[in-house]
Amino acid sequence: MNLEFADLLAHFVQLLPTVYVVDDVMTELLENSVDALGVSGGSISLVSGGELRCITSIADSAADIERCQEGLQSGPGRTAYEKGERIAVTDIRQRHDLWPEFAENARRLNIAATASVPMSINGETIGVVSLYAHEPRTWSADDIVFTYLVANMATGYCVNASKRHQLQQIRSQLQESLKVRIILEQAKGITADARHTGIDEAYALIQAHAQLCNASVSAVARAIVDVGLRV
Repeated sequence: MNLEFADLLAHFVQLLPTVYVVDDVMTELLENSVDALGVSGGSISLVSGGELRCITSIADSAADIERCQEGLQSGPGRTAYEKGERIAVTDIRQRHDLWPEFAENARRLNIAATASVPMSINGETIGVVSLYAHEPRTWSADDIVFTYLVANMATGYCVNASKRHQLQQIRSQLQESLKVRIILEQAKGITADARHTGIDEAYALIQAHAQLCNASVSAVARAIVDVGLRV
């Protein structure tokens, strides 16, 4: 693998721990990969409901052929997804025996060579990276290895974004729990002062009122603090 490929991958590795928009970084990754390999276009598709859906593409012909493949759910990308292995064809226009309708659309769109590799994690295929060329192309071992690396990088971005989203949800839940606890402590203090009783007894009064009204303790506590409810 040449220095250009290594620099490209190093750049996108450095982006992983940063805050990024998945669609944007996927498009940038794909665009740089298409330029580095000298192909005509490419696409990244993710699996949704058992079907491949293109999330980004480079070149109009790639976007058009992906729309055809989505409609047919047949083609090199779909086969790469189903088999979990790379699919590389030198000239799809000469291989009507593989995917007749896809091959006809490729001919119409002036697409000859195709290569698709799965995006996989823990044995599960979550998407496919596909590359297209207008001229017949014998895909070299370096071409395929580099495309696999791109697919692995795209997978990493998806997984990392998902984990970051989960972490944000957990943080939000913790912050909300902290707010509820603070309000509850305030409500217990207000109730204890109003009823001239201890904190534990105040909490018991709040619980009893919540049960009587078929409400949550946190809702009663918020009413005590915000609107002056007394129990």
